[in-house]
Amino acid sequence: MRDPQSDGRRRRIVLGLGAALAASPLPRAWAAEEFPSRPISMVVPFPPGGGFDTIARPFAERLGQLLGRAVVVDNRPGSGGNMGTDFVARAPADGHTLLFANDYLATNPSVNRNTRFDPLKDFAPVSMVGSTQVVMAVRPDFPAKNFEELVALSKKRSLSYGTPGAGTSPHLVGEYLSTISPLPSLHVPYKGTAPAVNDAMGGQIDMVYATSPSVASQIAAGRLRGIAVFGAQRSTQLPEVPTLKEIGGPSVDYEVWYCLLAPAGVPPSVLATIRAATRKALDADLAARLARLGYAVRSSEPEAVTQAIRQGLERWKDVVARAKIAID
Repeated sequence: MRDPQSDGRRRRIVLGLGAALAASPLPRAWAAEEFPSRPISMVVPFPPGGGFDTIARPFAERLGQLLGRAVVVDNRPGSGGNMGTDFVARAPADGHTLLFANDYLATNPSVNRNTRFDPLKDFAPVSMVGSTQVVMAVRPDFPAKNFEELVALSKKRSLSYGTPGAGTSPHLVGEYLSTISPLPSLHVPYKGTAPAVNDAMGGQIDMVYATSPSVASQIAAGRLRGIAVFGAQRSTQLPEVPTLKEIGGPSVDYEVWYCLLAPAGVPPSVLATIRAATRKALDADLAARLARLGYAVRSSEPEAVTQAIRQGLERWKDVVARAKIAID
């Protein structure tokens, strides 16, 4: 015959064990991993210390504060951004590896024959982060002051312009300008902005096309003179430099945009967490900090990233084909 008191004790023990198990952490094999569970790697596919780092590092610092885990910038340069981008495309889709990219996502598929990633299929867009503009700058004693004078000078002798490299945004903007205006010019590619700027100041090339943050200090110091900004509006960092249209040239409305992406396949809940933190990170304080560095904050829905990539792919493929730009 069963003892009712013993049965009651057994039931209490079983219930107590169940409550204890429910309150304790489950083994890793059973429990869904919290996100983030460790520091996050934000891959920047260009060398440290360049323009990418200028915007990426302040953003990463703020994003890490909001996520409760450090967001560590991981510079993985090579092949015009392709090496670091391929690395993220193959990374585990758990949200702990992210890609900080810019408009090379939309240009490399046309320019770089070593491009293996598909910018529309291999990544899950998080948000736009910011943007900046391309500036045409010359040495202070350069004879041309406006577009008409540039064209007149180009008829007397060939003009040259330097950029951070073949296939970069400044290079493509220069090629685009050549197709819609009577300003012929020879492109001189460099390995980075600094040597192009130095040669423009020294007179080895006539002009340098570079992003605003890359030349702002030289313009402020009087070592370069900004002729024009490629954009619909003047740069907030260089308000004294007119747009190309203001000096009599064609309207070239272009900006270099920066965005955050994750590998395709990241769980929706993890993406939602990253997107929410990104929206909060791009606040007034960070906007003011980045504005001083020459960047405008551009928080957005993920669809805006996809749209920018699609538009860039369409915009640049014809320019690349006409200019016969190819990088092996």
